[in-house]
Amino acid sequence: MADLCKRVHSMLGQNNNLKNNDIVKHFVQEGFKRRTIYGIMKRYEIGLPVEDLPRSGRPTSFKGKSLRCLQNAAANRIGVSQRKLGKTFGVAESTIHYSLNKIG
Repeated sequence: MADLCKRVHSMLGQNNNLKNNDIVKHFVQEGFKRRTIYGIMKRYEIGLPVEDLPRSGRPTSFKGKSLRCLQNAAANRIGVSQRKLGKTFGVAESTIHYSLNKIG
């Protein structure tokens, strides 16, 4: 999606002689929805950035080292709840649940 936004923004910035309708037709022929292109163009006119800003809140996934630490913390330990592990690692209980199932 970010790639599409960059492409639409570059067409809007470079080609001042193109109408919005021409740009939309170009991307619709590539298989994108008309509403998506108009939404991106509206964001461009308002002046919003191409890429989304980082969201606040707990992370929804683990990466490399954290996943191994979770595996070590949960291995052969009876009584360690997913709620406690979630608070320890700073993620939601559901993330712990899915990660433990993924590990096996």
